[in-house]
Amino acid sequence: MDSRRRITEEDLLVTEAYIADSYGRLKQSVVQAPSRAYRSVSQTVHEHPFATAATAVVAGVVVYGIFKLITSRASDQDAQGSSRVTMQKDMSRPDLMHDMLSMMIPLAAPYITGYIQDYLGRILSGERD
Repeated sequence: MDSRRRITEEDLLVTEAYIADSYGRLKQSVVQAPSRAYRSVSQTVHEHPFATAATAVVAGVVVYGIFKLITSRASDQDAQGSSRVTMQKDMSRPDLMHDMLSMMIPLAAPYITGYIQDYLGRILSGERD
């Protein structure tokens, strides 16, 4: 009933070679993964700069909202025993969203103007995508 063939030394050497080849390809893939991801991201940013900028802004707003939600719950628990004057002082503090946008606009402005400049240059020269 046992009709298995005996494993030879040649079978072991072939299997070793397959494993070594597979491991080499795996190692190469792991090493190339960051550059492939970067290339993919940079290509997407180059092809869709406004969508990328909008996505980054939305992600920032979401993170800010989550952060504000978490901190407001903690401050609500602390504020239950505090006076009305303290709560009014908290309400009059500068808006963090405004501060974040005022920091992001100078960073994004050169990229946006460069893109608009290239786009208008292509339109005026008669080139099409």
